[in-house]
Amino acid sequence: MSVGILSGQALLDLDYEEDFAAEVDMNVVGNAAGELLEVQGTAEEAALHDAQLSAMVGMAQKGLAELHQKQLAAIAGPS
Repeated sequence: MSVGILSGQALLDLDYEEDFAAEVDMNVVGNAAGELLEVQGTAEEAALHDAQLSAMVGMAQKGLAELHQKQLAAIAGPS
């Protein structure tokens, strides 16, 4: 899941233009249990603070959980 900071605002699932312009961008990989498998980030234009890092990882984990639920629903097919 991609997450970044653009114009001081944390964003989830950045598109190309947002990723290119982001002050900080990060990729987060997690499993169904909510555990982190990989966190890779770069402060391109601005330093990253602890609170921002925590917020970005939390946002990514929430996005990963939502994506996982959508994947399960797609696998299950129509009800």
